Amino acid sequence: MNAPATFNAPPPALIVISGGAPASNSHERAARAAAPALQKLLAALPPAARVLELGCGLGELAQAYKARHGECHWVGVSSHPVQPGQVHAAVNQTLSVDLHANSILHIGASFDLIIVNRLEHLPNAARTLAELGELLTPGGKLFVLAENHACLSAMAHLVEADPSTGIAALPDDPLGMDKAHPRFQSHSTIFKLLLDAGWTPSLADHVPEQAVDDKLAAAVRYMGDALGVPPGCADRVHRMKHFIIGCQRQFDDAVAPSSRALFDVVVPTTKEQQLRVNVEQSPGLQEVQARIISYRHAATPAEALTQSLQHVGSDWVLLCHQDVYFPKGFGQRLNALLSAISAEDRPKTLLGFIGMGINRQTEQPEAAGFVIDRVNCADHAESDAVVSIDELALVIAKDSLHQIDPHIGWHLWATDLCLTSICTHRVFPRIVRMPLFHNTHSGWQLPESFYDSAEYILQKHSSFSTIHSLCGVIDQGFVARHRSTKP
Repeated sequence: MNAPATFNAPPPALIVISGGAPASNSHERAARAAAPALQKLLAALPPAARVLELGCGLGELAQAYKARHGECHWVGVSSHPVQPGQVHAAVNQTLSVDLHANSILHIGASFDLIIVNRLEHLPNAARTLAELGELLTPGGKLFVLAENHACLSAMAHLVEADPSTGIAALPDDPLGMDKAHPRFQSHSTIFKLLLDAGWTPSLADHVPEQAVDDKLAAAVRYMGDALGVPPGCADRVHRMKHFIIGCQRQFDDAVAPSSRALFDVVVPTTKEQQLRVNVEQSPGLQEVQARIISYRHAATPAEALTQSLQHVGSDWVLLCHQDVYFPKGFGQRLNALLSAISAEDRPKTLLGFIGMGINRQTEQPEAAGFVIDRVNCADHAESDAVVSIDELALVIAKDSLHQIDPHIGWHLWATDLCLTSICTHRVFPRIVRMPLFHNTHSGWQLPESFYDSAEYILQKHSSFSTIHSLCGVIDQGFVARHRSTKP
């Protein structure tokens, strides 16, 4: 069959792949493949006196780090037996620890910097990450290098029905056999894992995916569109090959334990899968046996809350998006907070977790609260003078005097609650800090309906010339600029 006229055949090429001299072992090949990621990780690491590295390999990272910070003491941990002289001298102490069977706490020391080099190869990751908090000195940091198995090249392997790692599982190479085992992790699984282990993760850097065929990228965007995932989200997350994640401890303060939730959870639901993998799987709700009420296909948030209230048996309602994940410790913290609010104050209480508050000293609006939003960490102080709450999650009483406006739609209704609370009820809402993960698919792009809601609340609250929100300062110019750029 003749080739089409537009077909340009590549020049012939012959490459000898195997045979002859023995090929380098799987560890060396893996190290070469990970070199860009290690350079990014190295650049992100702060100076430290004592460093612990899990997955130290042959000491490549220690050697490069000590070229910059020569005085540090470096302890490397390997899951496999290490022969004398096998690891570079930059590693002051090398420990072989079978983390499948043993605790990392057995090393009995503390460190200013802890590094997990390739999270996908960390045995008993949930337990080990939680234990690492006990080995960290006050103010110390954890850094994690992790592979993104939701990147375009990994998805191509899945479509090809071949999720190989590219590392040979040779029977006489235990390290290669371990690395050859396929693992599946994405930004959401990694961030949830770290939050549940007590860490506050933040994306410090990433290694971009190598050049991928445009048709493959377009096909992934098409699949994302079929699943309701906006292109902005898919294009960003799927093009990250490795994550470099910095972590710190922020929620270690003791909280009085409680066995039953003081709140019920109401979730307006449009996508069952998002509900299943986020709200329903949240250990922060399971730890207090919180009741989850899902209201399907509501026309407005007001409808979802009003219709759900008849099934609420607690004094409080946690109203949240279906894509919110509540990490370990959230339920205990919220219970402790709600138990301190008197019955008299309960109906007028409005609590948020991220939004905008007024700084009492400067009298200027500023961001308040805490949330991990996909890969972005919003980390701000609490506020008792709140003018805007993000709708991803908030708490009101079952007998609350705050009522969601049924005309406002799915955007800015919590900001409307805040403004009405201030002007009508003379009560400032509050924003509190708790561990929270927003597994958003929004792509960080404002839909047209957002501007409809913005226009509505500007008319409703005409005494406010500007309304401050996390999405920007909303005024007539904000809406007009968008309308003028519409095709």
